[in-house]
Amino acid sequence: MGSETKPLVVIGCTPIQGHLMPIRVIAKALVERGYGVTIVCASHWRKAIEDIGCSFVAVKGYGDWHDGELHTRWPERQKLPPGPVQLAHDIEHCFVRSIPSQHEAMQEAMKMLTEKHPGRPIVQVAEGMFEGGLPISRGAPGIKPTGILGIGVMPMTLSSIDLPPFGPGLPPDTTPEGRERNKAMTEQVQNIVLAAPQKAFVKCLEQVGAKADAFLLDAVYLWPDRFLQMCSPHAEYPRSDAPSSIRFAGGLGKGKRDAAEMPVWWQEVLNNKNKKIIAISQGTLAVDFAELTIPTMEALKDRDDILVVVALGKKGASLPEGVSVPANARVADYVPFDEMLPHSSLFISNGGYGAFQHAISNGTPIIVAGTTEDKPEVAARAEWSGIGINLRTAAPTQEAIQNAVDEILGNPKYKKRAMELEAEMGSFDPIGVVAKNIDELAAGAQ
Repeated sequence: MGSETKPLVVIGCTPIQGHLMPIRVIAKALVERGYGVTIVCASHWRKAIEDIGCSFVAVKGYGDWHDGELHTRWPERQKLPPGPVQLAHDIEHCFVRSIPSQHEAMQEAMKMLTEKHPGRPIVQVAEGMFEGGLPISRGAPGIKPTGILGIGVMPMTLSSIDLPPFGPGLPPDTTPEGRERNKAMTEQVQNIVLAAPQKAFVKCLEQVGAKADAFLLDAVYLWPDRFLQMCSPHAEYPRSDAPSSIRFAGGLGKGKRDAAEMPVWWQEVLNNKNKKIIAISQGTLAVDFAELTIPTMEALKDRDDILVVVALGKKGASLPEGVSVPANARVADYVPFDEMLPHSSLFISNGGYGAFQHAISNGTPIIVAGTTEDKPEVAARAEWSGIGINLRTAAPTQEAIQNAVDEILGNPKYKKRAMELEAEMGSFDPIGVVAKNIDELAAGAQ
């Protein structure tokens, strides 16, 4: 399995497409570099993982779920208001309560590799929200890896004196008054809003013989030997109190993706010379197209100077029956961001972290409208970094969309900043950084 001179790598990943796809890109590149890679994830993703040359170990029991069944697995989630209440539910039920079964699957992978390759170093890599990688670092019995590496593919949740708590999408404030506010808000979130998830976190760790000595959203950064955030520094808030074990690896952005069949109208995009192309995608989780996609098409339907390119985010997806597509819009179920964005003057998104990273890697300004999951935090970072506009709602009015489009197309500061962030991201070798840290941890460096 891989080159005998390289360490073995076991990667645990949350079974959500937006988390798995960047991990899959990393894993595929590591395999191409000669590493033996085993991925631990829900059974639903077996083929997608084995297709890139990785071994696969399925999570069994409670943790064997995927994003396509969130509403059927936890029907109560549908009735919860977006924001802190729904976020607390997801953290507890999707992520925290999966810890015991994820830990068991990680140990199964470790056992398999140890028996097959005795004496060979194993580096455990855990995608940030895959908390089943945490127990082994806090006293859980079992096979311990040579080193433990965390990988961040979503906005950082780490608490800081410089920031309000993760969730509502509030910007940093390092003034004395701001730090007092940050501290008070953080205590309220940890002790009240996320008290139930934290209690479940402690219980789940104890269930597998580990001890919790940190808040659950901080543990993923503080407990591994090292943590790599997959973005460039100016796409994430600075934290003056962050430990030195946390490093930036640059965003994955442009890279080798699976080949995609382009829509029949794609040549119109390639041959475009006179119109501003505005790309829009709502990602894979929040797919009520009446919230953002349809209002955007309607808001811009009378603009002869604009071509709207809509990617519905998933193969086989379609607009609701009866929706009229304006003459200046083109719709496809799936178009890769890195094919679409180089031709686009503007990208409208509901705030997926991958979409944000792709906007940066292509130097494309962005308008963000999202309120669920981590989307308020992505939207806040888009605004704070200077690359775009945060509409602060998942369902903006046509007027709000028109005003934001006119502001970005008419003000060169957004494109200028997007190109600066693109250059910063381009200065990183993200896969090289991951590989270097794996090698160093395998050699015993901390």
